[in-house]
Amino acid sequence: MTSLPTAPTPPTPCGNGARANLDRIRSLADHLGSNILGQPHIIPQVTAALQNGELALTDPARPRGTFLFLGPTGVGKTELTLTFTRHLIGEDHLIRLDMSEYQTQEALGILLGRSESEEGLFSKRYQATGGKGTLLLDEIEKAHPRVLDILLQILDAARVTMANGTTLDLSQFYVVCTSNIASHAILDARCSVRSTLVRFVEGQAQAQLRPEVFARFDTVCVFDKLAFDEVVPIAELLLKRELGLHQNQHGVTISYADDVPHYLASEGFHSRLGARPMRRVIESKVREIMRVALLSEAAAEGTLEVERAEGEHGVGKLVLRGA
Repeated sequence: MTSLPTAPTPPTPCGNGARANLDRIRSLADHLGSNILGQPHIIPQVTAALQNGELALTDPARPRGTFLFLGPTGVGKTELTLTFTRHLIGEDHLIRLDMSEYQTQEALGILLGRSESEEGLFSKRYQATGGKGTLLLDEIEKAHPRVLDILLQILDAARVTMANGTTLDLSQFYVVCTSNIASHAILDARCSVRSTLVRFVEGQAQAQLRPEVFARFDTVCVFDKLAFDEVVPIAELLLKRELGLHQNQHGVTISYADDVPHYLASEGFHSRLGARPMRRVIESKVREIMRVALLSEAAAEGTLEVERAEGEHGVGKLVLRGA
């Protein structure tokens, strides 16, 4: 059996590089809070666990931190993982696997390799990270039962063995599993006591994922459903990111009227899909405006406004008024 080299031990704090890293760790709560909206109870819990991992306060024989994020789709589970990975390590250090694609033994063979001469997909992605990063397993409840056995090994000993005998060291990784288990209970909840709902959802996850797997997660977070008022600032955040993209790529500056985020939220929000469809709506509407302007060689600058016919309140379209 062969093993890939163990990931390097984090350096002793010293010098400007270490100071910059400490600044990133200190600013983590503010960074997460400004990018993940509508889930204020999650941020302190996740921040503490990540800071422990970054400061080497965790068991070196296990992953730096292990998280189970429970809740409906479109509430920020995956986005939170992407956000902290970019901030602390870098986007290139994320291994993201959708477990709905690994529901069969054959698919599992592609992931781990099917023979001693074949390198599995996971090994290739691991090597691309340099042995440090975040492993994200989306919708873990859909995975083949064998995946849970592998996950148990990762959570316990930070190791996974490929079909060709290579052992991968995940001690410098954060491991995040997301799940929609019992999301119907969150979406349909009428109970005002959040702790009661959290216990129910965690109990369902423990039963479905197996108690021995559930117990090995350091941090379990139950995300709330998003109300429309909470989605409006998310729409504004996504709009700013989209406009920033075009400013970087085309050198244009576009502002927006005060009612634009509310309009985009009303166009993109779904009571059971949360904020997920909103990103597509914002990208589609803004890029349509940009495309028309660029093809007509018009100035793609000005202010985004909602144009409504006289007397109309619930309908309208996004337009760009010249500066």
